[in-house]
Amino acid sequence: MATIFAVSAAMTGCVVSSDNTDATLTVHNQSHYDITDIYVAPVGSRTWGPNLLDPGEVLVAGGQLTLGTSCGTYDVQVIDETNVDCVVPAVDLCLNDADWIVHDNTCHVNGVVKAARDAQLKASRDAYDAAHAVK
Repeated sequence: MATIFAVSAAMTGCVVSSDNTDATLTVHNQSHYDITDIYVAPVGSRTWGPNLLDPGEVLVAGGQLTLGTSCGTYDVQVIDETNVDCVVPAVDLCLNDADWIVHDNTCHVNGVVKAARDAQLKASRDAYDAAHAVK
C-alpha cells in the first residue's frame, strides 16, 4: 500500500542499502526548484542524518529518487536550491512504501518566512553600511 504525501521534502539519515530495506520512499520533485538536500531522522531526534544526495548531486525539477529505508517513523526534511527547507514530521516507513510529491507551494509558508528573514538581514546590513560609510 502506498501513501501519498503532498508536501515538500528533503530526506536523509536512517537510510540503508537496498539489500536490507524494509520500505522505500520515492521523492517526486514536481516543483520548479532543484532539491539539494534530503534528510531523515528518527522522530524525536535532535539531529539530522547525512544528506542522502551525494555531494554535487541534486534532485532536479521534474525528477524522482527512490530511497530504501529501515523500518521506523521518521521526520523528513528537504532543502531546495534557494535554501528553503521543509520538514514533514512522523512519516511511517515501517514496511510501507511511500511516494512524496514535492510541489512549488508545499513550503510557501517556509518561503515567506525565509524571505522576511532575508529582507530583515539586508536592512540591517544596509543600515550598518550607511552608518559606517567612508566620507
